[in-house]
Amino acid sequence: MTPFPTLLLTTIGRNSGRTVDTPLWYLEEGRKVAVIASNFGRHEPDWSRNLRANPTCTVKIRRKTTAYRARPAGGEAWDRYLEEFAEFYPTYRDYIVRSGREVRIWVLESAGSSAPPIPPS
Repeated sequence: MTPFPTLLLTTIGRNSGRTVDTPLWYLEEGRKVAVIASNFGRHEPDWSRNLRANPTCTVKIRRKTTAYRARPAGGEAWDRYLEEFAEFYPTYRDYIVRSGREVRIWVLESAGSSAPPIPPS
């Protein structure tokens, strides 16, 4: 358990083709959620690489699983999301500096009201 809002992201492995579940902190905005691929300032996390290869995913928040399509946030949206993430976890700013890379913030847009999890391969 964490004091931060946590979801379970299911992606398709870009190499394996298998489902990969990853718990992540998130921001919710209507039918969209945002997740940040900071990975403690290290290399890009696998789940983010999976979304680059296949932006289709599912998200489980509490007991509801919904189909989403991911797209990277850019420009002012990226700045706004970073500030919102940093409000509850200021260390995100340090991760951005330490990473030496573009840290993606993914916007997951609902592809429907609810969906079963992506079936395992």
